[in-house]
Amino acid sequence: MTKVSIIMPVFNDADRLDKSINTVINQTLKDIELICVNDGSSDDSLEILNEFAKEHEFIKVLSQENQGSGKARNYGMSEATGEYIGFLDADDIFVDNSALEELYNVAIKNNADMVSGNIKLINDKDEFSPFVHLDHYTEFKKIKPEEYGIPWSFYKNIFKRELLVNEQITFPDLLRGQDPVFLAEILSKINEIYTVPIDLYAYYYVSGANQCNTRKKRFDHMMHYKMVFDYLSDPKFDKIRHQFRYEMVDFIRMMGVEGGKDILDATREIFKDQPDVLRNFEENFYFYHEKNEEMKKFVDFNDRNNPRISVLIPVYNVSEFLENSIDSLLNQTFSDFELICVNDGSTDNSLEILNDFSKRDSRVKVINKENGGCGSARNRALDEAKGDYIYLFDPDDQIELDAFEKTYKNAIYNDSDIVIFKANVIENNKITNSRTYFNLDKLLKNKNFKRYSFNYHDVKEIVFDIGYAPWSKLYKKEFLDNYEDFRFDVGIAFDDVPFHVKSMIRAQKISFVNEFLYHYRLDNLNSVNHTSSNSIGIFKIIDIVEEILKNEGMFEELESDFYRFVIYHVLYYIIIADSEEYFVLAKERFSGIDEKFVPKDNVKFDLVLNIDDYLEFKFEYLKILYEETSDKLNKNIIKLTKENEKIKKKNKKLEKNNKKLKKQNKKLKKANKSLLNSKSWKLTEPLRKFKKNI
Repeated sequence: MTKVSIIMPVFNDADRLDKSINTVINQTLKDIELICVNDGSSDDSLEILNEFAKEHEFIKVLSQENQGSGKARNYGMSEATGEYIGFLDADDIFVDNSALEELYNVAIKNNADMVSGNIKLINDKDEFSPFVHLDHYTEFKKIKPEEYGIPWSFYKNIFKRELLVNEQITFPDLLRGQDPVFLAEILSKINEIYTVPIDLYAYYYVSGANQCNTRKKRFDHMMHYKMVFDYLSDPKFDKIRHQFRYEMVDFIRMMGVEGGKDILDATREIFKDQPDVLRNFEENFYFYHEKNEEMKKFVDFNDRNNPRISVLIPVYNVSEFLENSIDSLLNQTFSDFELICVNDGSTDNSLEILNDFSKRDSRVKVINKENGGCGSARNRALDEAKGDYIYLFDPDDQIELDAFEKTYKNAIYNDSDIVIFKANVIENNKITNSRTYFNLDKLLKNKNFKRYSFNYHDVKEIVFDIGYAPWSKLYKKEFLDNYEDFRFDVGIAFDDVPFHVKSMIRAQKISFVNEFLYHYRLDNLNSVNHTSSNSIGIFKIIDIVEEILKNEGMFEELESDFYRFVIYHVLYYIIIADSEEYFVLAKERFSGIDEKFVPKDNVKFDLVLNIDDYLEFKFEYLKILYEETSDKLNKNIIKLTKENEKIKKKNKKLEKNNKKLKKQNKKLKKANKSLLNSKSWKLTEPLRKFKKNI
């Protein structure tokens, strides 16, 4: 019985055909057949195939009129007799002579539907380079089909023929993009893949733009994306679908101006029943061609009933900062937004300032309500919002003028549920990096943030460690609307914490703009963080967050992170609160924490548990803070002293160099004077004047 059938479609591949077939002949696995399907070649390919078939009985040659590689492979599969089927294009090669044997042995041992090896790229000089788009296997293991990655490079796998026959899996009738569709259907039908750490295949790469050089090919290429998305519709393939979506969007760039209109027309036809996909694609098309007025005309960017962004501002007694803050919004380089300002019963002239802005700019909508707190004001604004994305802004802060443009483009390209960006601070009316927030670049190193999304499974720290404020995040409204409870808790401080935790554990696609776009004001004494009476609200927030994690079924997974969050925040506000009531609640909360979740040598935590009298505790706690501060100051002094010593040494060197230069200068002056007074200089003076005049 034939162990492996290799299917090779051939169309005008005479130049590389000999090399390709010889890599099959040289395989250590001998119970194989090579089925070559000549797809109407007009060069010497058929003659070369027939010569090989005369010499090698395992090589079979079939012929058909030119119908494309997909139909040629289907023809070859229909004639195959092997237990397993593999594929080789006529310009590619098998790399390792023992690769087929190793893959087959693993397949038989595990009765596998699919076994996968590694793939490389090869150029016309036969130079290899890595194929970076898929995992490189370094060990024998079993993976799930959703772990394969983008359904590319079906060549690096062998498939059980029985699976293909029973499930009637064949290549679709497309001029371009048949391969991912074929592999996507297989991934949707199997439960596991066995990997082999060996280089099976080398792919001779030709740019996709060169391959999609007709309107029909461009249409078929867009159709293959739709077919892959349909086959991988199971939620377990969400990550693969999202990665493949990037390839679809990037295809705009590959086509450039010449093929761009064809791609847009194809997308409108293929995705006409999926308006969200189509709208996202059109926006990416528009932004990619935003400097080309002719191409931009193909997308009516302004044909919208709703704004792209709803900016929500809770306002309470911030007249001192309000004008500068709102100016930073209304002067954005991206103008398609509405500004919903909810005056939460201000007693200063904040309402008058808001009304004046609304008269000057139609984008500004003012809602006046009785005081109910920041959470209630934000909820009221959320009820009114109509934008595709939601942005929550604090009225005493400022934002960079291109913030909406950068975050919205990032959101559209990454199809993000949430876009996060960095923030720094305003101190004494100056923007400074003395404190920075949402520094995800430190957690996600060496990432291309323009084309990258993640969730809490990838970066666990986003739940409790990056900051809770909503003003450094742009939220997709559709994502928020999928849940009934995406509202802010009313009547308590720190209401943004539960909202943040819920959004971080639910979002599947979070992206990041690695720039400081928001400026948070530290010197507003009316803010929550400066008000001691608000501190006790942290205990209610802790209870709410704990309930959220339990309701979402994530408490055990995030238990250690949660208790670290509890310990840090209870200790942070304990002196700000400065009350025995807070101290008693802290002791009660800490007594229920298992010691395995407590950081080692946490003296402050131990103080809360071991001291009963609040005044005694306060004295000991402040003593620790003083020692920490002194220690920090001493370290800074030592550091500055060392730096000062370095500067002194540097200055000494400079002084020595300066003395040397002065001596050299003195010598040069003396030599110059001697030269000018010499007889030779005086005798040659007429010659120098003559030369100068010439």
